[in-house]
Amino acid sequence: MIGVILWSDPAAEKAVIWCEDHGDLAFLSRAECKVLPDAFFDVGDMVEFDVFAERNVRKVNRVSRLAQSFGRSLTGHLEQTRKPQRARVDVSDSAEIIPFRLNPGARPIPVPVADQRRRG
Repeated sequence: MIGVILWSDPAAEKAVIWCEDHGDLAFLSRAECKVLPDAFFDVGDMVEFDVFAERNVRKVNRVSRLAQSFGRSLTGHLEQTRKPQRARVDVSDSAEIIPFRLNPGARPIPVPVADQRRRG
């Protein structure tokens, strides 16, 4: 698989990789990947790797650098991405919207007669 390093800690030899299949991120660490290059990966490096799943987490077990700083713009765009703002819609001529709230004091939902017979 091919991916881009989104986060890297060279001292701990750990990294998080965005994967080309747009699936879950893959986690790279010395513990799972015994062969690493002398210079650890930097944010934005394009890498090729094998991935395996362990307890629903994608991990890397073979990795090589394809290009340095290739995806730096990707990581920059992700950092600049903000939460979407609420759409500003003119509702002055629409119906009144009443929010739904659970009422703990409401009567319980009645049990159908057939279910009452089974319980009794």
